[in-house]
Order: sequence, then C-alpha cells, then structure tokens
Amino acid sequence: MVLPVFLVIAGLIVMTQPRTKRWQSRMSAHLGHDERRIKQRANTFRLLGLGFILTALSIWVRS
Repeated sequence: MVLPVFLVIAGLIVMTQPRTKRWQSRMSAHLGHDERRIKQRANTFRLLGLGFILTALSIWVRS
C-alpha cells in the first residue's frame, strides 16, 4: 500500500510545481516569455498530477 501514497504525493508535487516562482521564471526564459505556451505547459503539469492521483485511487480501490 506504499505505491498509492507515493503516487498521491508525487501527483500533488507535480500539480503545485507550476505555481512556484522558480518554475515560472525558468519556463519564461525557456519559452521566450510566450504566455500561451507557459499556461499550456502548466496545464499539462496539472493534468499529469491529476493522472497520478487518479491512478493511486484506482489502485487503492482495487486492493
């Protein structure tokens, strides 16, 4: 039962990553200050984190 807990923690970390100033400044420098692409990348991180959490819930329910 360690895997679902790990996946939830990893999902929460991935989902909150785009809100940090360090992440925003690095993405801004990497993507050339293109706000549309930065928001798109942030949404991708949120969906990835949500995927981790949903996977953890499905593992927990099946057990």
